[in-house]
Amino acid sequence: MNLIDVHHHNRRLAPVVLGSAAFCSLIVMLRVGIGATPYATMDSMGRPMGFNDPLSLEHYFIMLRNFRVSDLLTVSHIYEWVLVVAHLAGFALLWMSSKVSSRLVRWYFAAQSLAFPIGVPAMALLPMFCLGSLFSSSDREGFVDVPFIMMIAHPAWVMTSLYIVFAMRGEGLGLRIVWQRFRQWVRAGTRIVSKAIG
Repeated sequence: MNLIDVHHHNRRLAPVVLGSAAFCSLIVMLRVGIGATPYATMDSMGRPMGFNDPLSLEHYFIMLRNFRVSDLLTVSHIYEWVLVVAHLAGFALLWMSSKVSSRLVRWYFAAQSLAFPIGVPAMALLPMFCLGSLFSSSDREGFVDVPFIMMIAHPAWVMTSLYIVFAMRGEGLGLRIVWQRFRQWVRAGTRIVSKAIG
């Protein structure tokens, strides 16, 4: 595969980031929207949105309707903005893949596991949440009693990032070089310590 094909292939991964951004945005909107929805709110069938009340499809639309971007302009939502920036930067890096080292782009996406560490173990819970939402009713407690965004949006982004790391073409992460440099530093450090002791 020549360099032009590599860049073209990597650029075609950019929409994957947009898909993750759309999913994560929906999760944030639902969580912030339910936080802005009073407990006494009812849908057109008179079903309430109390703490343990099962949520109907209409309740989800009510949550989305009650979402305001201004609600995100607080320090408590700083990590949501970090998630937005991570998506934007990832999209830009893939879109401009002909101008950026593919190794750098791979390292960027690999580093998302460190930037969103809760997302790594939470990847095991994401399928259960998706299946549970499809086949059983959620309730308000499920949104507000857990770090909902961290448990759902973060693993979705980490999974997307890891997919891109393996799906990209071009230079790898260069882990062999990193390992060799690490061993050199350890040997050099050992020699310095042994000289200091001896």
